[in-house]
Amino acid sequence: MMEILVLISSVFLGVALSHLIRIPSQNIKLLLAFSGAFFLGITVLEILPHVFLQSIATHTTHQIGMWILAGVLVQYILETISKGIEHGHVHLEQSTFPKGIFIGLFLHSFIEGIPVANEGSHHFLWAIFVHNIPVSIILFQALRSRLERKSMVYGLIVLFAIAAPLGFVLGKYTLISEYANPISALVCGIFLHISTVILFEATAGHRFNLQKFTMMILGFALAWASVILLPHHHV
Repeated sequence: MMEILVLISSVFLGVALSHLIRIPSQNIKLLLAFSGAFFLGITVLEILPHVFLQSIATHTTHQIGMWILAGVLVQYILETISKGIEHGHVHLEQSTFPKGIFIGLFLHSFIEGIPVANEGSHHFLWAIFVHNIPVSIILFQALRSRLERKSMVYGLIVLFAIAAPLGFVLGKYTLISEYANPISALVCGIFLHISTVILFEATAGHRFNLQKFTMMILGFALAWASVILLPHHHV
């Protein structure tokens, strides 16, 4: 399916960029700022409105709000496991790569992939695609610097690449598809948490960063354009 190919390709595109281009950490942060702005723009402009419209139709508005808040809490738990690698934080003192970081990132990607199975969920798909590229760059660099065996590095990359597709399969072919709107709301909460941490965490000296601001504008602009150009999201 097209969705699975897009999700997998986002990871390998990040790895390919790591091989072809030496990307300074500052530039990775700018890529993250762009993806965070795109995440936030898509969530606010398209996904959240449709989640709430669906909840209004079923008289579950307050429940949906709780699912969004639950998503924020779920992401808080996941990033304590992954050490915040999904929004650019890699604080690793030990020479070996901690398994918890990979497990947290795998679970994060797996959960995000579930609502991609919803009919018309192109905005979830492309939000994950854009965000996975810088995350995959960071993960690959962290793995390569701490694991001697290349087979182990690429094995873990392949495992991470199939995390979101596995979530997609779960959402598509199991009974969990009956809870499509609550799960979409949960992932909205995850998106909100990640994007706001990426965009609004303090910069050095709290100075205005023109490059980051520019990437934010570009991310918002792409989100707005995708809402106009892509088919509407029906959750």
